[in-house]
Amino acid sequence: HKTCAAAIQDLPLYHPFEDHSSMQLSLKFVLGLIAASSVAFAAEPITVKLERRKSLFKDGGILDLFGLDDEVKRVNHKYKTAMDNFKRNTGEDHPLLSLLFDKRGSGETELMDVSNGLLWTGEVTFGGQKMHLDFDTGSADTIVNPEAYDPKKSHSAKKTLDFFHTAYGDGTASLGKIYTDCFSIGHLGGDNVALGRSWSKVTRSSEHPNKGISGLSFPSLSSFPKKYKSWFFALKDQNKLDSPVFQFTIKDGEGSSLHVGSVDSSKYHGDVAWANVDPSKGFWATDAKVNGQDITAIIDSGSTVITAPSSQVRRLTNKIDGLVPFRAQGQQMYAFHCHNPPDVTFTLGGRDFKLTEKGIKYGKTTNGMCVLSIVGVEKSPLNGWIVGDALFKELSIIFDAGKNRMGFAKQA
Repeated sequence: HKTCAAAIQDLPLYHPFEDHSSMQLSLKFVLGLIAASSVAFAAEPITVKLERRKSLFKDGGILDLFGLDDEVKRVNHKYKTAMDNFKRNTGEDHPLLSLLFDKRGSGETELMDVSNGLLWTGEVTFGGQKMHLDFDTGSADTIVNPEAYDPKKSHSAKKTLDFFHTAYGDGTASLGKIYTDCFSIGHLGGDNVALGRSWSKVTRSSEHPNKGISGLSFPSLSSFPKKYKSWFFALKDQNKLDSPVFQFTIKDGEGSSLHVGSVDSSKYHGDVAWANVDPSKGFWATDAKVNGQDITAIIDSGSTVITAPSSQVRRLTNKIDGLVPFRAQGQQMYAFHCHNPPDVTFTLGGRDFKLTEKGIKYGKTTNGMCVLSIVGVEKSPLNGWIVGDALFKELSIIFDAGKNRMGFAKQA
């Protein structure tokens, strides 16, 4: 087997002043990625540029309620699996576990069925083999389709005796073999990074070119044995990063990015509001408020809207005038006249961030009303708010694994 350094010599160099338009990648709802710098020292940070596309809307911006229902259930199943992994790894129930959740699962949506949802994907390399993966702060492992990675084609692959088994909320499962190999994202690279090669596809054909999931949550949510780390935490442990942080800045249209290895202050204006995170709990979660109501906010790049237990959502919406409640495929939703948006403010790190038009609405109903981007879930797997795209479009969000905190600032 070659070392990672030797294997990397076989890869083409990337030069920042050449035309690399052919390297543009697609995301799902968001999608595309161009490595934005030349090969350099491993500690130098990298910016992954992202572009967006909409997939939960019909013509005229009408929200696909069936697609949104699938997305909400997919997120619920993902968090049910994370709760199961946490208990297996720690021997304890997660403190946010909801006793109201039906632990058998609904059997309606697979974990990876995100054909109508939101996916952050970009190109990474394992053992010289390039693949597009979903960047997801709500899960912990890298799991890929069988055709995405062939250890026989790698000079640096290492066999392990370990397998993974990830149970989905619908009763199905993904099983496969764990490998370690050289990893790179842009010019950043590390040794012996774990990935799971599933024996069956974990993505749908509609997700092309995505070939799997790349989890960025803490290791206690992993379905892999503890000795294996996801790529970000492997780079952190191997001192390959100038700083163990990554930063999402998501915009409508062009200009979205994932920055790894430092904080890019050009992505935001004003000071950063910092909020503490307990890494032992696995999630990127923090104490927060919404319109003064105390909540636990889980910041999840793999979720579209904001979902929370219906009782907590009703506590919020009962105090807001002008909302029209309706149920869609079992989810509690709300509409409002587009010219009169409701006031919804999240308090994160002690600072208030009001949702603007970018984040407060998520498409329209057939009668032209706007749909509130906050959805109540009757059987939520956890007692917390899963905060996705609606907030990401407003802020630049920093995930700091060195100081166990998240930073929030208005986008520049």
